[in-house]
Amino acid sequence: MDIRVDFEETYRYLGCTGAPDGEALAELRRAAALVLEAARPKHVEKICAVAHGETPILAGTSFALPGRAAAELLRECSECCLFCATLGSGVDGLIRRWELRDMAFALTLDACASSAVESFCDQIEDELRGRLAGKFLTDRFSPGYEDLPLNLQRPLCADLDTARKIGVTATGSDLLLPRKSVTALIGVADRPQKHREVGCESCAAFETCKFRKNGVTCYGHIL
Repeated sequence: MDIRVDFEETYRYLGCTGAPDGEALAELRRAAALVLEAARPKHVEKICAVAHGETPILAGTSFALPGRAAAELLRECSECCLFCATLGSGVDGLIRRWELRDMAFALTLDACASSAVESFCDQIEDELRGRLAGKFLTDRFSPGYEDLPLNLQRPLCADLDTARKIGVTATGSDLLLPRKSVTALIGVADRPQKHREVGCESCAAFETCKFRKNGVTCYGHIL
C-alpha cells in the first residue's frame, strides 16, 4: 500500500495552526521521508457475524462489545470487520534514536508516523469497501473510544493473532506495541450508515482516557 503523510494534519498534531510552509514544511518533508523509509506496514483482519442482544456478540471471537457506543454503531449491521494495522517496530526505533539526539525533531517524526498509520487505516478501509460491493460501512471505531473499553485490546489482539502474524502486542496497560499500531472495528450493513465527526472532546472517556495520559489518542496521534 502507498501510505502517505498529510502535512497539514501532522502540523495540527504538533499543536500548530494554519498550513506549514518554509522551514516548517521542509522539516515535515524530511521527517516524513524517514518515517516512510522505516515503515513496514502490515495488517490483519477478520469479518465476523454480529449477534444482537444486550451487547453485540461477534461470532468466532472470545469477547462481547459492552457499552452504548458499540451497540449503536452496529445496530443495523449483520457483520463486523475487526482489524489491526501497524507501521512496524522500525518506526518506533527511529523515533527513539532521535529522542537521544533532537527531541523536537523526534516529536515531528512521531506526528508524521501518526498521520502515516491513519493513512494506512484509511486504505485498509477503502480496500474493504471495494471488496464488499453493495454493502455499507460504519465509522471506524477503536477500543478506548467513548465507552468501548480499552481492555478489549488484549482479547482483540489474541483473536486476530497479531503477535504472530504482524508483530503487534498489547501491554498490561492495554497500549499497543509497536506504538504506531491501531486496532479497530467497522460495521458492515445493507443500508447507508450515518457518519460523524469524532475526536477527543466528544468522547465519553475524555477525562479518564489512558491513551491521553500517555500522550496519544486511540488512533495513535500525539497530543
